[in-house]
Amino acid sequence: MDIVVKSFNRPYYLDRCLYSIYKQVADFNGKIIILDDGTPQSYLDKITQKYPDVIVKKSPFYNEKVASIDQGIQPKEYVVPIDLWANVVNEVSDYFLLIEDDTWFVDTVELEKIRNEMIQNQTVITKLYWLGNDKLKQNKEVKKTAHLELLTPNLFTENPTLYNFIFRKDYLKWHRRILAKLRIYTFERHMAYYTIYAVAGTVLRKDYYAQLWNNHSNKVQETLQILNALKFYKQNKGKITFASSTKELLRTGFQSAATNQHKEHYEGKIDMFQFNKVINDAWLNNQLDVYRDLPLDISANEIAKILDENSEIDSNQWVSWVTSFKNQYTSIGCIID
Repeated sequence: MDIVVKSFNRPYYLDRCLYSIYKQVADFNGKIIILDDGTPQSYLDKITQKYPDVIVKKSPFYNEKVASIDQGIQPKEYVVPIDLWANVVNEVSDYFLLIEDDTWFVDTVELEKIRNEMIQNQTVITKLYWLGNDKLKQNKEVKKTAHLELLTPNLFTENPTLYNFIFRKDYLKWHRRILAKLRIYTFERHMAYYTIYAVAGTVLRKDYYAQLWNNHSNKVQETLQILNALKFYKQNKGKITFASSTKELLRTGFQSAATNQHKEHYEGKIDMFQFNKVINDAWLNNQLDVYRDLPLDISANEIAKILDENSEIDSNQWVSWVTSFKNQYTSIGCIID
């Protein structure tokens, strides 16, 4: 089974992600493909020196973005490399693992056994982590195999047109407010659709993954991808299953973000491009041990020390940023510590 890693300018996390693959995947016999959208070459050189077998594929926007990122500056325009992400399906195994650079394995995993059980049960997606939040895999019933929990999704509606009317995010605010007041739209009801969809941290069947990108119009719209997943579910109901691993096998980091997206929602005046430049350089110069605290996140004390000694970034502001970043997940029931 191949492993695809989406990567953007956080080699310190990418390093521990790859380290965990080689340490925890007991039966790995596929390719590791890194889809990189702007990690400066000096950092990628260190990654490929440490992990010579990985394949790095750069996005069409790589050079333009790196010109800014190399200086710790946000690119003027942030274009998402959708074609790179969508077209990788043409190069990978029939079942493949999709993860992001800030995730890592916390336990031994046997991907070939997961693949075999997915084939036996016609499973199109298996979640390997859900942040301890069962709302992200709501189900009517569960059937267990040796490595999987097969889920019967508990969805408010299986009708794609009705889902589109109730849950798509691009409607006017008054539309959403009316549906919420009538208790037709609720956040928990919408979370149930993540039972059949996930951004990453999943083993996917190729045809299902390809369906998710239908009509993407060069934009990442999770509600559109969920709509595509729902259409696939309806067209193949009774012929396919959805699953999670019997226990969470992956963990994700909360010490940084790749971009300044949603910056206005977080406390702490932190520019993530400046922050990542400082932490990237510390990692490059062997001043940051990214493995020491595994399976927990990278040490907050170690990062704060680097900030205090080597940058103009206020470590207290960074701590405030991390707290508010985590709060957006804990407020919806996720367990992250």
